[in-house]
Amino acid sequence: MKLFPEYQSAYNDHIDFNEEFLPHVFFGETLNEDLPIMLTTGDEEKLQRIFDYIEFVTKNGDIEVQEIITTTILARLGDEPKILKIAFKYMGTETIKASKEIETFWGREN
Repeated sequence: MKLFPEYQSAYNDHIDFNEEFLPHVFFGETLNEDLPIMLTTGDEEKLQRIFDYIEFVTKNGDIEVQEIITTTILARLGDEPKILKIAFKYMGTETIKASKEIETFWGREN
């Protein structure tokens, strides 16, 4: 939460409700809701910070973290092709690769 203090309250509520950290649920309730809006309103600095972090964990995270990024965040972005196209502007090379892989998996153009 140090990198994204704006999610601290949501994190605390998530832990209180679930009694543990459920990453797919947490990111589904936070980033998956926020990213499409941010991508259409153009909060450039925050978007780049988020996608830089996604790139970092895509490169360096363990398989569980990579699955969360791919199946929870990137697949959601791909649900809206116009949003995904905007998101590519902020993605690093590994994130783009992971996004294209999940889009192919779902049989969507990328």
